[in-house]
Amino acid sequence: MKIIRSHQNATIKRLSALRQHRRRRAAERVLVDGARETRRAIETGWPLLGFYEPIDSADQVLPPAPQFVDDVAFIRRWAASRKMHHGVAASPMRKLSYGQQSSFGVAEFASLSRTVVDLPACDDGLVLVLDRIEKPGNLGAVFRTADAAGVAAICLSDCLTDAMNSNAIRSSLGAVFTVPFAEGTANEIAIWLQRRGGPVMALRVEGAIDLFEQDLRGKATVVLGSESDGLANRWQ
Repeated sequence: MKIIRSHQNATIKRLSALRQHRRRRAAERVLVDGARETRRAIETGWPLLGFYEPIDSADQVLPPAPQFVDDVAFIRRWAASRKMHHGVAASPMRKLSYGQQSSFGVAEFASLSRTVVDLPACDDGLVLVLDRIEKPGNLGAVFRTADAAGVAAICLSDCLTDAMNSNAIRSSLGAVFTVPFAEGTANEIAIWLQRRGGPVMALRVEGAIDLFEQDLRGKATVVLGSESDGLANRWQ
């Protein structure tokens, strides 16, 4: 395990800069802060580039929370076998961590392409379209619910946030790594849906049919609008 002791370390500076949305997108990187979320990313094929966890004054890694012992052990083995395991002293760990939370550490992944071209065929199963969602915490919560409901794929239509935001990842409990998703414009996603076929239904507060009374089997698609404006008329 490599040890990093200075908050002036080049790697710490580089990773800290990736907390900024534009720099993260430009570098095509993803930072993950939770043990459960990191393990899900590894197990679903996201390329791990480094795992950085806190160490004490004797250069020993800190014990994980009891509920995450198995997850952290798995991550450590995976990272160590690829020479990607790093111990970080308290000062640089505070600089690196999200919201000053350094109890677990940080994992760096290479981002994957997420256009509609990259989506699986989705010949059967519910597809969810999220139009112009603004808040990453809400986006993560939708992914978490979609994972539980067995949604086949999620399409992010002109969203103001993205699924690789730290808040979205944490709120999703790692479901952003397990539910297939794509980002695109409303037009790109509409074309993909036309080619896929099946009914496309809008979620509206004034809707005449209750969502839970609707048959969502087969190639059904449901479109949900933004927190502030609801669903745009372009999805009529």
